[in-house]
Amino acid sequence: MTAAATTVGAELKTEAVIVSADEAQTIAREKYGLDGKAEWLWGEKDSNYRLTLADGTEYLLKILNPAESQAVTSMHSQALIHVETHDPEIPVQRIIRTVDGEADFRMVDRGGQERSVRMVTFVPGKSQKSAPHSKAQRRAVGIWLARMQRALADFTHEAAHHRITWDMKHAGGMRGLLPAFGDQPIRARLEKAVDDFDARIVPAMASLPAQVVHNDFNMENILVDPDHPDVISGIIDFGDMVHAPVLFDVAVGAAYQMGEADDPVTAAVEFLEGYATLKSLSDDEIGLLYPAIVMRMTMRLAIPEWRCSLFPEQRDFLTRNSPTVERQFARLDAAGEAEAARRFAAVFR
Repeated sequence: MTAAATTVGAELKTEAVIVSADEAQTIAREKYGLDGKAEWLWGEKDSNYRLTLADGTEYLLKILNPAESQAVTSMHSQALIHVETHDPEIPVQRIIRTVDGEADFRMVDRGGQERSVRMVTFVPGKSQKSAPHSKAQRRAVGIWLARMQRALADFTHEAAHHRITWDMKHAGGMRGLLPAFGDQPIRARLEKAVDDFDARIVPAMASLPAQVVHNDFNMENILVDPDHPDVISGIIDFGDMVHAPVLFDVAVGAAYQMGEADDPVTAAVEFLEGYATLKSLSDDEIGLLYPAIVMRMTMRLAIPEWRCSLFPEQRDFLTRNSPTVERQFARLDAAGEAEAARRFAAVFR
């Protein structure tokens, strides 16, 4: 078995039978007692549908990838319920139970694949990625991440330690995906990032504070009020959550908040300033924040590029964010790690 084969989890390699809109509507009607029109929405690994009722009420119906176990689906559902209970102001989707009172259930699709299904409320707003960005907005995202971590601090589940591709605990395995870049110059930069991760973060990983974390606080999972884009209206997609060092959750958020900013260090600092109003990091965590951010950026390039070898017809979509990440690598390198690390540390002093 190749290194790449063991690095990328089944959830990103398993194709599923397409569930038609008519089938989705039947599921909604028979399992939830909701009669509406289903509209397909893209998902990295799942089949997603917006269900709109006659009165305009909207829901999200998720038919999970066959590679996702029932236990993992349960963890995501229970985490949403836990967050709602512990901090009801966090704007997450709310679980819609089936007519039998289930938070999620199993079905068999036309291809004979067993899959989990969940329905949640449809959170209003537009993606942060598609909205104007500002310091206030990035600070707000940092605050919400801190609140999410607080709400999940005592959450436990039997599936919390499951292995997924986007779990940075296993990011050293990205080395096995880098041959997908051939001789492109970016490959050497990514190899250095993996070297730094192995040398600096792996030896300290077991001692870092850890809990169940969202693990995917990216600009497409953060929704904002279209009329007031500094206001966060929704936080979606618990599909990558896992038990991991808190540092990694912060690094994920910081990496994405750089966006297209001309000064990615300042953009990350603004996010961290919001986070620091509610939570702090230890000196050890602060010292590892920069290489952790760079590792997430490496994953953002390596995983989609490798997946293109499986789904070449999806290359344009899978790599849609890669040019942005490559530009941010160049800007970060121009700023220098020492300066970036100094500014990150100053936030928590």
